[in-house]
Amino acid sequence: MSQFKRGKVKLPPFIMVRKDLLQDVEWKKLTSGAKILWLYLRNYWDYSNSKETQVTYSQMKGIMGSKAMSRALKELLDNSWIENTKKGGLFQGVSKYKFIGKYKDFYYNSKVV
Repeated sequence: MSQFKRGKVKLPPFIMVRKDLLQDVEWKKLTSGAKILWLYLRNYWDYSNSKETQVTYSQMKGIMGSKAMSRALKELLDNSWIENTKKGGLFQGVSKYKFIGKYKDFYYNSKVV
């Protein structure tokens, strides 16, 4: 009974992936590591005003190693899927990224999600 709230079904958290994204030639050219990292960046996307995302190496520890994550980030940056908005580092905090390109926003029923 806890799944229902005022007549609405409570859905589990999810990341929406558009069908046209999966068919895109540029998406198919990305390595598996870059695709996984893009999904995790979308998972940590801040839906407030900033529209920035960040993911740390420790958050990705069980999913991919630090070298693989670095390669995937470089590939996403080089292929214009994301853009670096804040440079991070050892003493500078976490790097922040912004989605760019035709899949930067998600649309559902003509509304940006």
